[in-house]
Amino acid sequence: MKHATLAPKIHSDILKDHLMTISLSRSARRFLSCVAAATPLLAAMPLTATSANAADMTVKAPVVAPVPLWNGFYIGAHGGYGMGSSRLVDPSFAFAQDRFTMDTKGALAGAQVGANWQFDNIVVGAELDLSWASIKGNRPFDPANPILSGLSVSYQALATGTGRIGYAFDNVLAYAKGGVAWANVAYQAYVGTFAPLDVNHQRTGLTGGVGLEYALTSNLSARLEYDYLYFGPAAIALNTRISTQNVDHDLHLVKLGVNYRFNGDAIVARY
Repeated sequence: MKHATLAPKIHSDILKDHLMTISLSRSARRFLSCVAAATPLLAAMPLTATSANAADMTVKAPVVAPVPLWNGFYIGAHGGYGMGSSRLVDPSFAFAQDRFTMDTKGALAGAQVGANWQFDNIVVGAELDLSWASIKGNRPFDPANPILSGLSVSYQALATGTGRIGYAFDNVLAYAKGGVAWANVAYQAYVGTFAPLDVNHQRTGLTGGVGLEYALTSNLSARLEYDYLYFGPAAIALNTRISTQNVDHDLHLVKLGVNYRFNGDAIVARY
């Protein structure tokens, strides 16, 4: 009887062991499946973290915006040619019967200094220039007509102070200018006689002009300019100190020049 009781018990223990083995096998398979599914995620996590850290450590490069091309203070030099006329009117007819006009022409050379401020395509500025001049006119002395001969006029120096406004087409600037002009003028009478009369006078007048300027580099530019100068009537005594004559002058100047801007290549960085 004892052996019969032990037999079912042994059979039950074997069955339990078999069922436990199957359960463990299923658990192992489930664990291995979870590990297999998690492995790519675990492998990607360090890369993701590294990329995030690298992105956080990246220093943003500054956005560099160049200063507008025509901005800046500049100096330059110019040369050119001038033509004009000087008109004499004698109200008392003591020196000339009516009007007398004498043409003038000649070369000039000098320097300029100024500054520009650019707002998008609009450029405004101011400039001062000074020129040595050799612009002359004369009428040789004629003994048969001494009143209207033996005269000469010459410009020895010219200067202008002007404001400018222009429109920039990238590296080309078209502009207009206007302001005040000054001239040192020598007016002579009785030239070629034993008693010549020399009247040097300083004249202040008005000027206006237009020009084109081309940027060769960020700092250096070349320009072509036309200027008109007018000096209104002024009384000078060419014959006697009692009677005076009114003389006015005008000039047309064509100038070719170069300018160097000191901060044309400056940059401003924005973060």
